[in-house]
Amino acid sequence: MLQLILLLALLGWLTAGAFLYWNARGLNVLRPATSLPMPQPAPRVSILVAARNEEKTLGATLSSLLNLDYPDYEIILVDDDSADGTPAIADAYARRPEVQGRLRVIHNHELPPGWRGKVYALSLAEKAATGEWLLATDADVIAHPALLRVAVSLAAQTGARLVSITPQFDYGCLAERAVLPIFSFLLALAYPLRLVNHPKSRCALGVGAFLLMRREDLRALGGYERLRGTLIEDLRMAQMFKRNGRTIYLAVGKDLFHTRMYDDWREMFEALARTAFEGTGFSLRNTLVGLVIGLGAAVLPWAASLVLLLSAFKHGTPLRHDPPFLLATATAAVSLVVYAPLVTFLGLSPLWALALPLATLFYSAAAVTSAVLTLAGTGVRWKDRLYPPPPA
Repeated sequence: MLQLILLLALLGWLTAGAFLYWNARGLNVLRPATSLPMPQPAPRVSILVAARNEEKTLGATLSSLLNLDYPDYEIILVDDDSADGTPAIADAYARRPEVQGRLRVIHNHELPPGWRGKVYALSLAEKAATGEWLLATDADVIAHPALLRVAVSLAAQTGARLVSITPQFDYGCLAERAVLPIFSFLLALAYPLRLVNHPKSRCALGVGAFLLMRREDLRALGGYERLRGTLIEDLRMAQMFKRNGRTIYLAVGKDLFHTRMYDDWREMFEALARTAFEGTGFSLRNTLVGLVIGLGAAVLPWAASLVLLLSAFKHGTPLRHDPPFLLATATAAVSLVVYAPLVTFLGLSPLWALALPLATLFYSAAAVTSAVLTLAGTGVRWKDRLYPPPPA
């Protein structure tokens, strides 16, 4: 049985490697120097920022957004009932003479029943917006001056009604270096870029740090009201656009903007547990299947190799003719070959690929926690708010 499972895991990794290679062929990486024709006149863009307890990063974020080289834009920041210095920082920036009204701050202190915090904050910002295009972004994003110009030009070139760009990660704690690549790896498998950008495919994905969309399309589709109960509004927004006949485009960015997503492993665990069960469609079956596949492919080969190696040393038996050991080590080696290129692309040493089994265990624990909290009716917590499970 062990050999059969390891063989399936090996075949799975080989298939995943071929699939990722197919997906990466012809990959177009956007950079600040990317030359695309700008539409004339440049459409007005409203940048929507939902900020809750973001005093650590908000100043740098606003400075970068106010330094964009795009000719016509405004920033609408919604302070989502923050308990730290976020409101004061936002108001101080808005009062600066050089800002000249480009930044407006809305202070919100309520969350209507059935709404999630970020979605409601973005809905308030959208209602105050005056732009033809809307850019929903996060309060911990540091943008290159060329970011908006490149994105609007890309939308014009592709005809997309929604454009999303992946950020670069700033890594702090060791857990971020270990776990963030596995999350990106899973997204690359579940939402391949070539299918996301193919108009006839139903596959859709958006990145919450950068969602640029036409305002008239958002309103025609029902606006943020249709997404009020979700915690993964980026994915749902992309799905809503594409499944209603709007073209979307997901691009990979390099040096266009970066973000530090989590302060420590506890915050990262809470963030993953917040969305993992919803990401499976609130399906216990999908959660269990994902756990079995993940643990069988990314943990078992390493664990089996270690156990068989220790057993051989203990009993003095040779390993060179031991089929389970050879199969386990071959599977572990192939997993590194498949996984390491993505780790390197994310700006880390390929040695961090060795954290694959630990990262899988971490993500699996977050997924189980997410399912248990939701099914038990406890609800998930994020940024000092408890979100109850959606109605059955």
